[in-house]
Amino acid sequence: MIKREITKFALVVADGRYPASLPFSVAEILKQNNLPARAVRGGVALECEINSPDPSLATKHFYLRLRGINHPADIYIGHSLVGSVDGSSPVVNLNLEGRLEKGSNILSIRFTERDEDSLLHAGLSVPVELLRFSSAIIDRVRFSQTHEGGEVNIDLSLDLIGNSSAVRAVATLVSATGQIYYAGLTGGKGRITVKDPLYWWPRGFGVQNLYRLSVSLWGETDVEDTAEMKIGLRSLSDSIARDDTFMVGELRILPMGATHIPDDHPDPAYLGMRAEAAVNAAAAAGYNCLVLPLDAPIPDEKFYDACDRAGIMIIEEHREPTEGELLRLAERSTHPSLVMVDLIGAEEPQEVRAMLLKSLPGVLIRTKETAESYISAPSIPSLKSIRRDINEGERTLFSRSIEGISEEGAIRDMLLAVAEKYPYPGDFAAFSYASALAAANKVGEVIRDARLGEGKAGRAVFSRLCDNELKISSSAVDHRGRWKPLQYYSKRFFAPVRLYAIAMESDVRFYAVNGKKSLLSAVMEYKIIDRDNRVIYDGARQVELSAMSADSLFTIDFSQYVEGHESEYCLEYCLKEGTTLLSRDVLLFVPEKHFDFKKPNIKSVITGEGNSFSITLAADCFVKDLEIDFDGVDVRLSDNYIDLTSDAPVRVEITVLDAAFKSHNLKDALILRSVFDLR
Repeated sequence: MIKREITKFALVVADGRYPASLPFSVAEILKQNNLPARAVRGGVALECEINSPDPSLATKHFYLRLRGINHPADIYIGHSLVGSVDGSSPVVNLNLEGRLEKGSNILSIRFTERDEDSLLHAGLSVPVELLRFSSAIIDRVRFSQTHEGGEVNIDLSLDLIGNSSAVRAVATLVSATGQIYYAGLTGGKGRITVKDPLYWWPRGFGVQNLYRLSVSLWGETDVEDTAEMKIGLRSLSDSIARDDTFMVGELRILPMGATHIPDDHPDPAYLGMRAEAAVNAAAAAGYNCLVLPLDAPIPDEKFYDACDRAGIMIIEEHREPTEGELLRLAERSTHPSLVMVDLIGAEEPQEVRAMLLKSLPGVLIRTKETAESYISAPSIPSLKSIRRDINEGERTLFSRSIEGISEEGAIRDMLLAVAEKYPYPGDFAAFSYASALAAANKVGEVIRDARLGEGKAGRAVFSRLCDNELKISSSAVDHRGRWKPLQYYSKRFFAPVRLYAIAMESDVRFYAVNGKKSLLSAVMEYKIIDRDNRVIYDGARQVELSAMSADSLFTIDFSQYVEGHESEYCLEYCLKEGTTLLSRDVLLFVPEKHFDFKKPNIKSVITGEGNSFSITLAADCFVKDLEIDFDGVDVRLSDNYIDLTSDAPVRVEITVLDAAFKSHNLKDALILRSVFDLR
């Protein structure tokens, strides 16, 4: 096969022709040439020259391969229509036999949409290919896997274009450790048996092993075509007993994470960068799952690759898919991270489910009448992000600017949440802090119920991971990538081992979740402390937690120690395995607004160099939800919004994200704030 990749085009609009090199969008090219968006109103086309000498005309097969064109278009050679693209099919192959003349030919991709906003997003991110071959080429590689007796059988089948009887195919599978497996494909079908498989596991349950699968199509003497992809070996079996958990291998797993709405942006490079950043943020906070909501934009391919590497499972919500959408979904299903499709509101759900199961081997299909409703608790973006885009005079809760970036009902919901739990904030910055804490705690209660119910109370998923623009919303990360309290809290919400304490008047009931694959034998320590961090009462108990389980432990009556001192005393509790701290938290017996916090004297010491530092903190009294921030410097912390319950120092790691950062500025930029400062 002879393949020519076309990466340079001319964007043709009513105002003229403008050069465009992959990857690009219409919006980018207009911006580069200082053209207004209205320039697309007369139509948009992409053109390039194809030079066709006599030898190419004599070739037996001549095809044009178009990938990843997400907008409907008609394809022309000169003035002749040779085919069309529906905007949903992942690959379109067009036969050019008899279509080309000797010498110069003009290939034109003419977008047929008339919506201005949609046309601005049109473009190309994958080269257009001209293919000349004598026998056949690969149209699609299909595979499924079965797991038996510690081995994995990978059944392969090929869809070919051309004369399939004139070619032979060889499949090669290579692991990251160098294991190599081969299989010949007869009639486009074959099997690879992996006798010592390295499995792909969701995050928190094992290694994300990936294999490189390549299929070579041989003609008489040469390779006609090659297809490559990365795959993961994993088995999924649906669970009937519990609607929101499922089996991965022998492990029953509860999806834990957030919904994710990808950017709808015309720049392919920007989309790839944002996709990587979103997955990295999810992995850093311990998510094992991201849900792509109904009607959300389909993410960049880099998103699925990043999820494969990070072990982030993907659940996609869909209405009944069109033929093109089904083909795209089937193409994405080669990623081990795509584990489930929620089919929403299909008229004939069982028929559509059967179709999806056939097209998406190894992907779970759930049918639902309506989409899931995940916990949503709005909060204000980082004040650094607010200061960048909102004038100082407009930084009040009821200003036109703040109302303009608020989702419907967000301000009302924040006011109610803060009023229920926190002292009245004195300014916008204090309200931002209080509302973000209230949102994190509200989400935490729902995640707790889901984890303790092991799926019976629904998925441990909230709405949503990150914003794509400046907005007061329920996200955990704002549009600048800055973490809100919810994202830092999520590291605790989704920790493999989690200890909970729920107050019932003076009684406290303890619960625990062990998300590890082995029995956990640990010591639970608890103590009643006053606001000066003096220990009023303490105790410890040995506990055992079965693998992958949630248990109610025991109830303790603390009334003799707490009664009459509810506004001054709190309960600190933790779980330790040897010297390793697995889980730690503090329970107040009254809302924060009724607790009599003392003004703390907080000592801090910052050490480090380059972009890596640590801060050591200690206080002379109880400090609740201590926020660590740096004025004018973006950082990522190993922990934040922490409780100081003794004079023993607490160490937090700091990664500076600003490329232009100067280390001597860090100490001067330090800002500390706690719930006491709301009073």
